[in-house]
Amino acid sequence: MKIKLNQTALARIFQNRLAVVLILLGIQSLFFVTNGLNSLLRDPSDGWELKIGFIDNHLSPSGIWLIPYAVGFFLSALVPLWAAYTMPNKLYRQFVLSLAFALLTGYVVYLALPTYVVKPAPDNIKGSGLFSELLHRLYESDDAMSTHNAAPSQHVFYAILNMCFMIRFRPRPRVFWFWSMLAALITVSALLTRQHHSPDLISGYLWGIAAYYAGLWLGARVTAWLGDEDAPVIPPPVFWKPRREQERRARKPRQSVDMGTAE
Repeated sequence: MKIKLNQTALARIFQNRLAVVLILLGIQSLFFVTNGLNSLLRDPSDGWELKIGFIDNHLSPSGIWLIPYAVGFFLSALVPLWAAYTMPNKLYRQFVLSLAFALLTGYVVYLALPTYVVKPAPDNIKGSGLFSELLHRLYESDDAMSTHNAAPSQHVFYAILNMCFMIRFRPRPRVFWFWSMLAALITVSALLTRQHHSPDLISGYLWGIAAYYAGLWLGARVTAWLGDEDAPVIPPPVFWKPRREQERRARKPRQSVDMGTAE
């Protein structure tokens, strides 16, 4: 009986997209928890700095690359949220479970096999404008937190998973090229802001691919268990509709249908 009740509760969670969104946000926020634990438990030089010398030792940071880097950060939350309102049941679960798989296994690696990046000196940052100053401040923040989450790169595996599932959702040439180019820009930005070294990107790419196929399998199994692949999408409630619009919809009279009498 207890097992049946637990299964029922789990089914309700998977079928409630608001609950899924909140759980995913909670998993994403564990990134800051792992950062905090590593900063408390480890010295800045504990762990490994992974490099490919002939690549990473010859790159100079550039603040302008903070633009795609920041875009990647915001899309990590916005794309799954948008998908909650649009993607069919099976595909949405595959997407969310891919992200959860990548994140949770990534956190284990960050704690068990910590990796870090020694940031360049301020004099090595090109330019002296706004973006250069922002990049300098980002380096100071990373040093203060003593981050040990370089490999696998979350920016890269988020970019890969967003790209794969957006293309899977809308398999059209323009969608393919847009999300492929965006993923490439986000990946390069992680390298040219010197937030990551090239091995971090490679591991992030492999992590994303592994998570993609794990999510496809897990999402298909969960949806087959629930039996609602072809059921209509029930999105989370829309909290941002203007109050007047909500009141107008509430006052709108419902149409009644006179079925008549059978002759």
